[in-house]
Formats: sequence, structure tokens, C-alpha cells
Amino acid sequence: MEVGVISAIVSVSSAFVAVGALIASVMDGRAGRRNTEFLGHRDMWWQRWSWVAERATSNDSSMRRAAAIMATALVTRDWTTEDDTWVFARVDQTLTVRDPDRTEEADRHDLDDE
Repeated sequence: MEVGVISAIVSVSSAFVAVGALIASVMDGRAGRRNTEFLGHRDMWWQRWSWVAERATSNDSSMRRAAAIMATALVTRDWTTEDDTWVFARVDQTLTVRDPDRTEEADRHDLDDE
């Protein structure tokens, strides 16, 4: 083989390796971005439901009412997950035990714009 042909083969091989490295880098970057978005969503989820749980277990009825309103608001969003629904059911049970006269309809009414 001539030196020119060998050089061409090496150059083409190097180009394929570079393209492969670029693809791997893009895929890794996208996976990292998805992971970061997930962690951010999970952190916000924890903050929201911690706020609700703290107020739902309060001795103050106005705090429990605020928890009911916020819990209802959280499960009526487009991004509601199965975890949100599960936590809502537990919070709703707690609120029902602590405030037996509370109605879900009243909570929904509080979400309406005035």
C-alpha cells in the first residue's frame, strides 16, 4: 500500500472516531440534563408537599384549610404524578379525621377566581 492510501484510511478512521465521540457526548449531555430536571422537579415536589403536610397536621384550623386548598391545587395540575395522587389521598385522610365537617367541594370553591 502506498503512504497516501494509508494516510487516507487513518484520516477517515479518525473522522469516524470523532463523530462517535460527538454522538456519545451529546447523548451524555442529554442524559445529564434529564437527570438535573428530574432532581429539580423532585426537590420542588418535596417542598410543596412538605408545606402541605406541615399545615395539614397543625392544630390551627385555618392552617389545615390552607393545606386542603393547596393539596387540591397540587393534584389539579397537568404535571400531577401518581406520587402526588398518593400523597393527596393521605393528606385528605388526615384532614378528614381532623376536620370531619370539611368538604372537598369547599376546597375546590376556594380555588375558583373571584
